[in-house]
Amino acid sequence: MHRPEMRELVAFVEVARQLNFTRAAANAGVSVPTFSQTLRGLEEKLGVRLLTRTTRSVSLTDAGDEFLKSLEPLLESLDVALDGLNRFRSETGGRLRIIGSRTAATLLAAPLIGQFLSTHPDIEVEMLVDDLHVDLVENRIDAGIQVGERIEKDMVAVRLVDAFEEVLMASPDYLRNRVAPVTPSELSEHWCIRLRSSWDGIVRPWVLTNGDEKAEPATGMHFVANDLRVLASAIRGGGGIGLVPKVLVKDALATGELVQVLDGWSSWVSGIYLFYPSKRQMPAALSAFIKFMRENKPGPGWLLAQ
Repeated sequence: MHRPEMRELVAFVEVARQLNFTRAAANAGVSVPTFSQTLRGLEEKLGVRLLTRTTRSVSLTDAGDEFLKSLEPLLESLDVALDGLNRFRSETGGRLRIIGSRTAATLLAAPLIGQFLSTHPDIEVEMLVDDLHVDLVENRIDAGIQVGERIEKDMVAVRLVDAFEEVLMASPDYLRNRVAPVTPSELSEHWCIRLRSSWDGIVRPWVLTNGDEKAEPATGMHFVANDLRVLASAIRGGGGIGLVPKVLVKDALATGELVQVLDGWSSWVSGIYLFYPSKRQMPAALSAFIKFMRENKPGPGWLLAQ
């Protein structure tokens, strides 16, 4: 048996965790064919099949599952050893891996990256944009940025953007031959466009407030998606009434492409958060990024100016 290379072992652990060649290859920064070839080479060296592949899925063989259990503690120990070296370095160079939800990455993180890189030119940043709930430590990700405060308890969280408003809206085409609702209860008579949470897979309920009044109307689910921008596009296309942050559709509201429904009723999102694992020896690049985001987080009214 030939001794495998470290890159082959890391590739195996990545695909074993993801059970998806496309995502694993993207996380490793290589093409899918190259990634697949690396895994085949590892299996040939070991003389054991580690993965079962079909056109639609990837799963571990019994040998692969046993191998993964043995490898993970070794790689975690290596990560700890490498992180520990950061306290001997004064420079902040290195590679930083950030994951951001689509909305947070687009509205907040991406616009600030240029300024961060200008301040820290020796740091390389890789941003993974994904609304799915991902374990940072398991996937070797340094920090995350997301809308909402649903963050694991073992993470350190920093709020970068204060709470912001979501409103109900529809296109004039949708409302042209319909009677617009005047109370939340009348939403049950309309096509409703709903958001499915990528965190737990639940279709998010509409909790609306108007001053001291509160309503949780029963609504249908004529169109459901797990991405706010997809919902906004569906609303513009006449798909029904939807609840989305005003900032995402402010231009469409200004031009009349969309109109607000149930004026005065709205919902609130708690904000946009930066979160990261608590580490005894924090990598210098991550420390620099956290400091930068704290110092450059937007002030009050920032979302309205977008």
